Amino acid sequence: MNTIKERVFPISFSIFLISGYLIHPTPMWAIIFYAIIIPAFLIITFKNKEEITSLFKDKTFTTGVILIVWFLLSISWGVNQPDFNIKKYISRSIINLIFLLSAAYFFSTHTYWKNFTFKIFPYAVIANISISLFVFYGMDAHSLSDRLSGWAETRHPILGSLVILIGFCISFYQSQISTKNKDKIIYATICLSCVLFVILSQSRGPLLTLLCIGIIFSIFSGKVVRRCAIGILFSIASIFLISDEIQNQVIQSLSRNPWRLEIWMDAWKYIQNAPIIGNGLASLNTFGAIEQKFPHSIYVSSAFFGGAIGLFLLLALFAQLAWAALNTEEKTTKAFHFGLLCVPVIGGLTDLAQVSKSPGELWYILWVPVTIIIGHSIKSRREQKQQAQ
Repeated sequence: MNTIKERVFPISFSIFLISGYLIHPTPMWAIIFYAIIIPAFLIITFKNKEEITSLFKDKTFTTGVILIVWFLLSISWGVNQPDFNIKKYISRSIINLIFLLSAAYFFSTHTYWKNFTFKIFPYAVIANISISLFVFYGMDAHSLSDRLSGWAETRHPILGSLVILIGFCISFYQSQISTKNKDKIIYATICLSCVLFVILSQSRGPLLTLLCIGIIFSIFSGKVVRRCAIGILFSIASIFLISDEIQNQVIQSLSRNPWRLEIWMDAWKYIQNAPIIGNGLASLNTFGAIEQKFPHSIYVSSAFFGGAIGLFLLLALFAQLAWAALNTEEKTTKAFHFGLLCVPVIGGLTDLAQVSKSPGELWYILWVPVTIIIGHSIKSRREQKQQAQ
């Protein structure tokens, strides 16, 4: 039992988080979660019920559980829900709930392996970026004017860039807490690589998210970081002003039709049919003239699938996470948590659908930031209680 709790579970969970940037396709990566993490976590839960149930003492964690359960329940009254979609989202909700439980347990309990994961994580990110650039520009012979699509869980230009931004936040955090200059330089270089990836993806939502993260890190960090941020912005502006070709490409990219307003107006029509309880997690509809299958905003999607109650629960979760981040005592960790929170809060403005999914980009974009912040809060309160005793 101790081997499963102290070795099998934390090691496999660490490998799972890191390897999502490396293993392609997704089903091969997901095997780690289905075949090792779930059985190991269920055994731990069976043997240590009190330790797992103690997670519910954290109000933010409980809100996350209620959020998933509410959307799962919405299937019972939803409309336009084919049988195959109902089965798919029931299973996805259960799997997502297990991830929330296991990730919160991992980040709140296994400090050594959490720190190990954060230390190695940036190297997986830079490996992903290197593979992405090689495959996209080298093997597939795309031009710089094409939107970069990455490798493994970064393969979608928008979602992939948000996944990369999780790596950016962790890399920046490591650059701040590392004691060796060599490590600081390595992690800072990985941060720059993440910025390059997001720029090449030409995705406006992730670019806005990156800007917000950059502002937060600059506010909470020292003069060196602020000067580097100003230097990077100056360099990007200089390149933009010098090259007419780049100017045209940027203007063209920023001015392309996002279709979001049309999609959201279409979604609003459906939302009015069930404004309080929603249309159901497994509801299938098309939105806008380009017939998108979801409303392309985590907020509009929550209102569509789960109604006003679903949207309220999502906003409540984000508000609690922001409060937890604000109450983080250590300045570097506070900046780290706010940066992570920007990814779903800002990045979700123009993308994301259901809050419950099987292993994939959404786990990195939404549930990894959620569980990192929750895990830190639970661990901090536990340590304060021990000190008081």
